[in-house]
Amino acid sequence: MSKEFESVFFIEQLKRSDPFSMASDHFHETYEIYYLLAGERNYYINNLVYALRKGDLIFINKNELHRTTTKGRANHERVLINFQECFVQSTLDAYGVSFSFMKEPVLLLRPGAYEQGQLENILQAMLKEQKEQQALQKPYLQTLLFQLLVEMGRIRETAREAIPPENNEKERKVYEIIDYLQAHYMEKLSLERLSDTFYISSTYLCRLFKQTTGFTIVEYLNYIRIKEAQTLLRNSTAKVTFIAEQTGFDSIAHFGRVFRQIAGRSPLQYRKQNG
Repeated sequence: MSKEFESVFFIEQLKRSDPFSMASDHFHETYEIYYLLAGERNYYINNLVYALRKGDLIFINKNELHRTTTKGRANHERVLINFQECFVQSTLDAYGVSFSFMKEPVLLLRPGAYEQGQLENILQAMLKEQKEQQALQKPYLQTLLFQLLVEMGRIRETAREAIPPENNEKERKVYEIIDYLQAHYMEKLSLERLSDTFYISSTYLCRLFKQTTGFTIVEYLNYIRIKEAQTLLRNSTAKVTFIAEQTGFDSIAHFGRVFRQIAGRSPLQYRKQNG
């Protein structure tokens, strides 16, 4: 499979026997489907954490901060899919259908035994097709992905209730801080301001935030700001200097440096590629 093809569709099966936790959250401009074949994992998405067990499937929208960490026994096996909207859109259009969960930040499904079998059959067919690289590989994988999305939609419709995220006192406090960052990212935010707002010492605040998210507060704030800047670059014709100001950066140079660090290209390059 070519690098160009992998940029629009990628599937990988991975088995680990040692403890593994991602160092920090990340986001990307592709949808993600994560299916846990064996073991347990914690899945952090924005300001929530979901406890996954064998057979769980989680769908994450584009540009949502996320990471996985060890939970319980270290052994786990998963299948990961990343795909761009363009890879499946023509198939959706051909059948005249859409899936509402593709507009939501996250969807966690807990399929029954029969449903797990259906999902795993599709995933194994995808992995086999990617490995063998036969003729008409792309349309075949598009068809399999469409089948997978249909199965996910059916499971969601028959689910009795949504699976809630995990919750404890320390995580709740960090979630409150994240909510505050998301509401005030346009402003000049200092550690002292956050410490006073949440009645926590700055030292404990930094340690708690890093332990929970894998980010420093500045790193997380920059992700929020760059994510919003990307939205403005895609959906408006505003000048880059204006966007920098609107997203809380004190200079265009600082904005450009952070944007390139996170997005891997300049703001103007991003606009040109996503306009």
